[in-house]
Amino acid sequence: MKIPPALYRIENLQRAWRWIRSNPDAMYKAYFSEQYAAFAVAQDSLLRDFGDRLRRGAYSPAPASKIYLPKPSGILRPYTLLEVEDQVALQAATNIIAEHMFPRVRYHYRQRVFGHMYGGKSSIWFYRKWSQGYSAYNKAAIEAYESGKVYAASFDLTAFYDSIDHRVLSYFLHQFGVDRDLVSALCDWLSAWTGTDAQILLGHGIPQGPLSSGLIAETVLSHLDDHGWSKIGVVYLRYVDDIRLFAKTEFLLRQALIRLDHLSKDIGLFPQSSKISIHRVTNIRAELKSVSQPIETVIKGRQVDKKKLDQKRIFRRLMELSHRYNIEDKTRFKYVLANALPNASLTNRLWHILDKSPELYESVARYLARSSRLSRKTSREVIRRIKDEKLYPSVSAAFLRSIVGTLHPAERRRAKAGLKKMWAPKSRQPDFTVALGRWLLSESALTDRQIAYACASSRSSWVRSSLLLAVDANIQNSTLRNLVANSAVTDVAVDPAIAGALMFGKDGVKPGINTRQMRRQAALMLKEFGLVRRASGRICGINASLSGLLGITVTLNWRALFDSTYRQAERQIVGCRGYASTDATAWVQGLDVFNDLLLDAIFRTNPTFGDYQLGNIGGCTGSPPAGLTKYFPKTLDLAREVHDLRYRSYLAHPKVRRTKQATGRIPFRFIRKSKILLHKAVREIERSGLA
Repeated sequence: MKIPPALYRIENLQRAWRWIRSNPDAMYKAYFSEQYAAFAVAQDSLLRDFGDRLRRGAYSPAPASKIYLPKPSGILRPYTLLEVEDQVALQAATNIIAEHMFPRVRYHYRQRVFGHMYGGKSSIWFYRKWSQGYSAYNKAAIEAYESGKVYAASFDLTAFYDSIDHRVLSYFLHQFGVDRDLVSALCDWLSAWTGTDAQILLGHGIPQGPLSSGLIAETVLSHLDDHGWSKIGVVYLRYVDDIRLFAKTEFLLRQALIRLDHLSKDIGLFPQSSKISIHRVTNIRAELKSVSQPIETVIKGRQVDKKKLDQKRIFRRLMELSHRYNIEDKTRFKYVLANALPNASLTNRLWHILDKSPELYESVARYLARSSRLSRKTSREVIRRIKDEKLYPSVSAAFLRSIVGTLHPAERRRAKAGLKKMWAPKSRQPDFTVALGRWLLSESALTDRQIAYACASSRSSWVRSSLLLAVDANIQNSTLRNLVANSAVTDVAVDPAIAGALMFGKDGVKPGINTRQMRRQAALMLKEFGLVRRASGRICGINASLSGLLGITVTLNWRALFDSTYRQAERQIVGCRGYASTDATAWVQGLDVFNDLLLDAIFRTNPTFGDYQLGNIGGCTGSPPAGLTKYFPKTLDLAREVHDLRYRSYLAHPKVRRTKQATGRIPFRFIRKSKILLHKAVREIERSGLA
């Protein structure tokens, strides 16, 4: 199939990758945080290779991994996990669609359309800020009411994302002037990603979850926007597929609803009749939904220390919001609960609430995860619910994620025995399999044979890559690591192959198979670590990583500087590169180790500086020798700043030694500052002639 050049141009693929990483949807990103970090290690090489395959028509999408989340109605909401490369493909195509759509729809932004508003090529984020759009949506509704349009109706579409017909989508994409070959390719990809677990390919639906799906949906929904609503005396406001209508009379409103019904049926969509009701508004603010962080007198400030809040008042407020365990305003309840610290009374109440509202499971699981150690009673109840949950595997998965490292010690043995019986990596829902696998790995409850089987034989590629990355984090046995990594680099899917190559790279071990036998993406990853030769010889992973991180060309002889520790230093900085765009806390941890190795190498080449104890970087940065301060001040600044900030990382210590305050995540803005320091240190080493 011919693909338009605009799709595979490297700048478009890089923009797609940038927007995927800046996705504000924390839930979707949480499923891929480790995969994103792994891809980022060799992102330039992988994107160039991907663009070449798109150009040659050699790309084909991988089957999606489907999970099913409970809805308030009791039925399921499908959630689609695409491989990282497939996310890039979908986003790259959507970038082009957005540029074609924007001139035609932008005059509706914040007038009639308030959600999934394109931010433009130069924006950090793909969409304009959702909270501002939602605030404008509510403000427009209030203005309509205050202008005398006191009759209102809501218009919701049934299973909207799942119902979009690909032929209808093609029609509107053609109307917007999108290249026909791109439209054809996109519809083929969507068919592969929306297929059922029974591998039945469908001709309708777009995947729920990926960032770009919202804008693709807008191409179809735009059909409802341009129909002279103001001419018939109606205010039309749309936030995604949630449409509100306001008019001065009931007749005008009914007329508008009939028109909307016709327009929806024209494009194969159907309204939820149970949610449509014409009524006279008496309190417009009570009519509108709350934003994600509603004003609450018990909570002051947007980012406040939970320990400083009055937890008794929070508990009383949660009691008020859940009278008889029923919750009317779930948005408000979740917001208040997000600021509550675990206690026995509240935990007991939440179990009763969860029985009536299982869709609140994520909020309850995050609440439990805030406990450093669960009580014995709570531990028993969590395990019971994980084992007894028959309807919603995602609920069990969330609870499994919440108990890693926090289960009461007296319940661990019983929990391991009971949960291990549930281990069935080829048949369970993907998110449950990964959550259970990670917990069992953290408890050393799986045999080597079980681990190797799951990493190689799970049906979902997302499960395989996630388990491989969990093995990388939990297993030190070199024989087992080599076994699963060797199998992974030949995987039919890209993400597991990259995960396997990353394991080899971190260990500094070359695979026991020829590069021709492994996936090309795995070989590209191994090149970043310097484990695979190019025609010009073995590449330097330190130069490649620093060039990519700093946006400059670095061509130093790091082998001469590091000598015997070169391979370790190379593995360290290549691994760090993946965190530079995904995880500031892990970036600081990894860069601190590289700096330790760097100082050790500098001391070895300058005997007058004295002895350096590897692993005691703090001793050096706290009391540096005069020679280091004189000749390598920029390198010392880098090491000192990174090491000092490391003390505030929750991955390093529970408390900051000097202030006694709890540690936490490193702010993402420090990555930019540390890159500036790293740039200066590299130039300093270059001038010194050591490398």
